[in-house]
Amino acid sequence: MSNIIRANFCRLFRSRLFWLLTAAIFIYSAVLTYDSALKYTGTHEEPGSACAEMFCFDHGPVVLLILPVFISLYLGTEFSDGTMRNKIVVGNRRRKIYLADLIAAVTVSAVFCAAWHIGGLSALPVVGIWRFGILGWIFSVIKSLLFCAALASFLCVISHAVTNKAAVAVFEIFLVLIVIVAGSYFYNKLLEPEIVSSGVNIFLNDDGETVMEPVSPKPNPDYVAEPKRAVYKRVLNALPSGQAILLANTVFSDDEQLDQPLYSWCASAAIIAASTAVGVFGFKRKDLK
Repeated sequence: MSNIIRANFCRLFRSRLFWLLTAAIFIYSAVLTYDSALKYTGTHEEPGSACAEMFCFDHGPVVLLILPVFISLYLGTEFSDGTMRNKIVVGNRRRKIYLADLIAAVTVSAVFCAAWHIGGLSALPVVGIWRFGILGWIFSVIKSLLFCAALASFLCVISHAVTNKAAVAVFEIFLVLIVIVAGSYFYNKLLEPEIVSSGVNIFLNDDGETVMEPVSPKPNPDYVAEPKRAVYKRVLNALPSGQAILLANTVFSDDEQLDQPLYSWCASAAIIAASTAVGVFGFKRKDLK
């Protein structure tokens, strides 16, 4: 298995697309984070109103969207070029082949994630260090590494189930888009306030004067109440996209219980374990013609 891992890493680190995407993530994160921090400090004169957390974690969904682009092409090439069949013919067991591919996919997710966070450090010269400290930043990085690895392990299952390189690339990108939209949906639904006000009624009284009359607050029909609210929170914190959205927006959330870090860590670990088990089982029985 060590030989397969070394061969995978050799091919990975020689891939121009891999380094191009890594550089693109770093530049994207660095430029947009720095620009956002500058714009915020330029429009808010209150000292200490900004913190690094508001800017340096914004680009997790972008990393999740780039992951299927590379993983589908990287693993799909092995099937389209006949490399996978050759590995099996020379005596490598399918379980070891799959695990070696999984390690490569998780490594890709870790490198992309590192490029995102290193680029996010560009906010520090503008707004200073994180308000929750270095330890809080480390915990947030660990969380992002886990949900990126969870998505990579899930994509690895699909890449070994669908062997057509073009088809798997389109399917995985479409699937990740659905996951991101789902995470955004659950997050926005949980942000709905319980009570809403329609604002004010403006009218003229008998003397011709303009009068503003506040409208009485009323229950919000879009508010998600318990026990459905608890289910939405669990789903949001389990989805990799939901975790990425929470990481980018927790500072702005009025619901302190919306983000559940320990549950998110466990959910990501469970996705990795379940995906690995399903992937190994399915690949052992796959007919490679």
